[in-house]
Amino acid sequence: MKKYLAALSTLALIGMTPHAVAASSTDLTVTGSITPSACTPSLTENGNIDYGKISARDLNPTTSTNLEPRTIFLNVNCEAATRFALQGHDNRLGSSNQATSFGLGKINGDQNLGRFVLAMASAVADGVGVQAIKSADGQTGWVGHLFWNPGYYVSVADRADLTTPIPVKDMEMELLISASISPANDLDLTHEVNLDGSATLEMKYL
Repeated sequence: MKKYLAALSTLALIGMTPHAVAASSTDLTVTGSITPSACTPSLTENGNIDYGKISARDLNPTTSTNLEPRTIFLNVNCEAATRFALQGHDNRLGSSNQATSFGLGKINGDQNLGRFVLAMASAVADGVGVQAIKSADGQTGWVGHLFWNPGYYVSVADRADLTTPIPVKDMEMELLISASISPANDLDLTHEVNLDGSATLEMKYL
């Protein structure tokens, strides 16, 4: 089979030597790798942040109203030491007035209710303090950072080198959630509305 393909290629080259011929084909390459271990992410409190009932009268009319910050923990448990990252997806994309924040949903389909900021505090990997790092594409430009932007990839690194994610088996990271409501004068609050923030942290193997 290999010999037949080689002969066919030779004939094609001979046939188009006298004249320049436009390429009539292109190649598709499929690459990747299969990791021998799997990692499972989880959030304390089942990932639920509930602010309960908030009176419309308590909202600032012309500036944003900041809600009390909340803390949860992100845990990642792997079968073996693995290099991974988590990509943060905003499930209410377009409902935040800032690209660096996650949205809290919309009122009447066109009023942005508010936003929440996801910040990365202390992190421990396999019993050792590590630094949270982030990258826009999950491959390059890793930097130590506090805030987790929508769409960005987050991993952990040795504190002596913040440019490279390290393989870990078990990790715990403290996440700080700071939410704010848009100015009340910009919102239709004649009916009860629900804070509808939602984000997905998707596991990616590096």
